[in-house]
Amino acid sequence: MPKSNQQPAPAFKTGALIFRAALLLLLPGLACAAEQKPVFPAFEISTGAPLFSQAAATGVVVGQGGNYALALPDGRALWLLNNVMTGERKADGQNAVWDITDGAAALVPSTAPEAQAGAFSWVSDENALPLPLLSGDLGEYTQVRKFWPRSGYCGKERCAVFYSVMNNYGPGPYDYFRVGQGAASSEDPAGPYVKASRGGRYSLWNDIEPAFGSALLEDNDGWLYVYGRVMTAPGEYGAALARVRPGDLLSRDKYSYYGGDLSSATWTSDLAEAGTVLERVPEDFSVSYNDFLKGYLLVYMDDEAGTVFARQARYPWGPWGEPHRLLACSREEYCYGAKEQPAFAADGGRLVYLTVEKKNAPYLYRLRFK
Repeated sequence: MPKSNQQPAPAFKTGALIFRAALLLLLPGLACAAEQKPVFPAFEISTGAPLFSQAAATGVVVGQGGNYALALPDGRALWLLNNVMTGERKADGQNAVWDITDGAAALVPSTAPEAQAGAFSWVSDENALPLPLLSGDLGEYTQVRKFWPRSGYCGKERCAVFYSVMNNYGPGPYDYFRVGQGAASSEDPAGPYVKASRGGRYSLWNDIEPAFGSALLEDNDGWLYVYGRVMTAPGEYGAALARVRPGDLLSRDKYSYYGGDLSSATWTSDLAEAGTVLERVPEDFSVSYNDFLKGYLLVYMDDEAGTVFARQARYPWGPWGEPHRLLACSREEYCYGAKEQPAFAADGGRLVYLTVEKKNAPYLYRLRFK
């Protein structure tokens, strides 16, 4: 019987083939595990409590929008506001608006959530009228332009604020559209804030680039993650993601942008290569790291449905889990601008606080994970 010319495979080669075959069997499961999205836990949520109420009076604040709170190193809270409305609070509870201050701020002496109600001290002039946080000059076309604060960051030495540059297009108080996105800083949380310029303009990003500053996340890795709402298709919006060190917040050249490949954390200095990390987000939303959830929490409102949703992710860029309904508003409540206020979170992240604007007034909701 002739001998075979085939030689037995070396032991190391046989072992490698077995390992390779086993790996091929495991890869689908590993991929599924990598893509598995976190399950949203059970929770209970309170009814909304108004953060300010006024007795019948004239020349008082009757409404405010924006409502983004920051914890200050000295224990106070700074509220960034798109606008503050002053006028008359009538005995029947109705308001008459006399004037609107575009882009304002308020200070509260504590970051305790329950201490916010009725404690707003608006940055005001000698006549107790709210002042613009980001004042302009005639060279900035102030007759047709205003600056709306969005989100911000306060360190030990300075505070920085992202803002939208808004241009007027009609006679109504809300007839404005965004023409750019900028940032400003101040040693005093109450201002005055100095706007960063780039190329002789106060916009770090133009009107067709993401509106960076829509939401801001201060993570424990030393980066500030800055989300920017951007149009992804006609009538549809998502968000891009940038990151920057706190000390470089006012310098566009120091930002890098997430490439949008969820399989790897790819960052680029080229904004044209930035991808979309969130889909279908409104102008106002929040992203925070939650110790209890061991991940990132997104809170936003679906304006068409009048419903506040939350989503989870393991990383600031996602992938994000399915929307989970937190609460709903009736059409008559005219709700807007839902977001978490991370400065108020307690009990290791088990307890978080949300604000929702109802008829131009902020309401605070307490959400406890079970």
